[in-house]
Amino acid sequence: MKPNWQYLLLAFAMAVFCWYLTAGREKVDTWMPMRVEMTGAPEGLYIKNGLVSTVDVLVRGPKGVARKIEERQLVYTLDLGKIVPGENRIQFDPKNIPLPKVYEVVEIRPSRLELDVVARAVKTVPVKVVTRAATKDGYSMSGVRAVPETVRVSGPVAKLEKLTEIHTQPVNVPSPPPPHLDEQVSLDLPEEVDASPATVRVTMNLAAKESEVTLRAPLSLKPPRNRTVEVSPDVVTLRIKGPAAILSDKDFPGLVEATLELKPDIEPGKYVASYRVKMPQGCELIEAKPDKVGLTVK
Repeated sequence: MKPNWQYLLLAFAMAVFCWYLTAGREKVDTWMPMRVEMTGAPEGLYIKNGLVSTVDVLVRGPKGVARKIEERQLVYTLDLGKIVPGENRIQFDPKNIPLPKVYEVVEIRPSRLELDVVARAVKTVPVKVVTRAATKDGYSMSGVRAVPETVRVSGPVAKLEKLTEIHTQPVNVPSPPPPHLDEQVSLDLPEEVDASPATVRVTMNLAAKESEVTLRAPLSLKPPRNRTVEVSPDVVTLRIKGPAAILSDKDFPGLVEATLELKPDIEPGKYVASYRVKMPQGCELIEAKPDKVGLTVK
């Protein structure tokens, strides 16, 4: 008896249909990450703690199409329009998860968010420039300025109530300092406080500090040939003004010279002569006592 091919084809089709019914109805559970987007937060409020960027969702769906959902990027839109200062508990609602009806949300971890919300304020405060050292050794600062001189800050009300000024990050002054410094500097902001702008331009002038010193210097001279010279007094008192870094150097007295220059053909006798004072560059002679000395040439 010959097999009836029509019955064989029908049997095959029924087998495939039964397999589809069995496999297609089999459910599988899959854990997937889901991104959380915050919207609608009221102005004047700041979320201090509790924010998350993703949560895990356990999804149950047909085995044959379970992998398709893994390839999709799930996003949960969290409405923060009703939050108030203090502790806020917000439950995740499975109905807000954008999934086809063939899928079922079994579990969300965490199932809710506990947000710590504080009131946020805005105010304008002055900027104070901070340097690594109040004054570099031997130098003075002047015209220290921040541009802009004030910034707009925002943050928790409790913190802003105590905030009277914003400091810059310490400004590094190079050594030796330039005559004029112009540099963009970030602000040193307290935690949870934002500023606009977040950087300021700092300018300042730097100059060598000056001081005065009084010292005694011996008079030096080279007598002309065949002459003997007596000087009275042979030591003078000098008051000198100049950069503090130079004047405070222990070797500075040795760099100051008081000298007499005599004509080679000077005749014997008594004279009153002026002397010259040599000193490092940048120094200035304020006073010399006496300003002239007596000479006896023999």
